[in-house]
Amino acid sequence: MAQPGSQEGDSAIIVDLSEAAMHMYTAAIDALPFQEDKKFHSRADVVLEGMRKLRAALGDAASTSRPSSAVIVALSNVRRRYDNLVEHAAAAPGSSLGQQIYATRLAAKLTAREVENGAGLRLGLLDELEAGATPTDDEAAKIKDAIAALGGVPGTEHLRPHPEPVVVPEEPEEPHVNGWDEELVGDSAGS
Repeated sequence: MAQPGSQEGDSAIIVDLSEAAMHMYTAAIDALPFQEDKKFHSRADVVLEGMRKLRAALGDAASTSRPSSAVIVALSNVRRRYDNLVEHAAAAPGSSLGQQIYATRLAAKLTAREVENGAGLRLGLLDELEAGATPTDDEAAKIKDAIAALGGVPGTEHLRPHPEPVVVPEEPEEPHVNGWDEELVGDSAGS
């Protein structure tokens, strides 16, 4: 059985390893090509896969009976950076449906389970899609409907077609001042 001092030491080691990994991931993220580059998604997917593993390991460490605050801070930092990268990737041309629904549900403040239940999807599907699985045609249609219902993928507003603006013809100016006929308000008012 681990001693309390041992658990604190384990937490420090976990946090140090996490920080080292995040240093490498941050460098890899900063070196990603532009979103329009053909290599963007393949490189971003490698970083996201590694970050999912780090996130899962830190999640397990934070779930122990005696996690340290440093572990939950490290987990929070990894999740935040992961979410930012997924949102960036989801807004890029050629993004996966898994990235799109992940970014959309984050913006909508919904969990994967809530979206799965609300969209009539099997439990666990969104986690599988996030990890690179391919949905069936029926699942893809339901996911696209959920994305549309939640307002679309954040960051892609400029890519959506906008309806032509409705031009309302200006009405000729009427001689009214604050709802009064100007003739009645003139110099003869009050006589």
